[in-house]
Amino acid sequence: MMKRLIVLLLNCLIVMLLDCGIAHAQLKQVAKIDTAAKAVYVDNLDNIYLLSAREELLKYDAKGKLKWRYSNSRFGKLHSVDVSDPLRVVLFYADFQQVVVLNNNLNEITSYSFAKNGNLLVSAVASGNNSSLWIFDRASNALIKLSSSFTEDVRSANLFQIFDEVVDANKMAASDQYVFLQRKHEGVLQFDRFGGYVRELPIDSLSDFNITSNVIAYLNGSDLIKYHPTTFERSKQQLPVSLPISQAAVGNKIIAVLTEKAVFLLSDN
Repeated sequence: MMKRLIVLLLNCLIVMLLDCGIAHAQLKQVAKIDTAAKAVYVDNLDNIYLLSAREELLKYDAKGKLKWRYSNSRFGKLHSVDVSDPLRVVLFYADFQQVVVLNNNLNEITSYSFAKNGNLLVSAVASGNNSSLWIFDRASNALIKLSSSFTEDVRSANLFQIFDEVVDANKMAASDQYVFLQRKHEGVLQFDRFGGYVRELPIDSLSDFNITSNVIAYLNGSDLIKYHPTTFERSKQQLPVSLPISQAAVGNKIIAVLTEKAVFLLSDN
């Protein structure tokens, strides 16, 4: 525990020294989606996805035009939506231990039930490269990478050996180089592409985050924070939305800002 604390303090010091606080070009509203939603997501092609109160996934283009819909009443509430690969949208229904993969038109490509394996208790899922999946198995307290055929490729060490406790995963996200695991009520853990533990990042109290070009983006009040987990650089950008913001999602050129009654699409271009 003392070693973890020292590493975390060193990371915090590095962030303070390297925190550039760069002001980006001023953001402007380019579109508005007048739809109430529970969550918002943006892929790297600047498609916007809204999760409605009815558990329906709605896909919009960068101009806010509705393109496709998807709903599935068989598996209950959606626990997570991963749009990091626009051609392979990954949905996870935790209560039914079910994953569903959609194409870019939100048609089902495949699905898989983790309940088939009685040794698994999956609490978080993330899309990986080459049609793989990263999952966090709470039963073994480990990260597991599954191939496109849902067979195990990589397994991390039992995280109890590192943290002396069972890790309670809230969310996972993967980039080309790393896997990030958000612990409930705690910080974000960084792993390499082989499931090896790297560090605990000096950012906590996050309600949500997403990964864009290996940079973590998250909301702090009305500010969008971007944090680079390898250089420790951090920048802050104010979101020009007067309503209370519940979530922000970052794409290539578009930032989608979720409020109680609408989603504002912002850009600095």
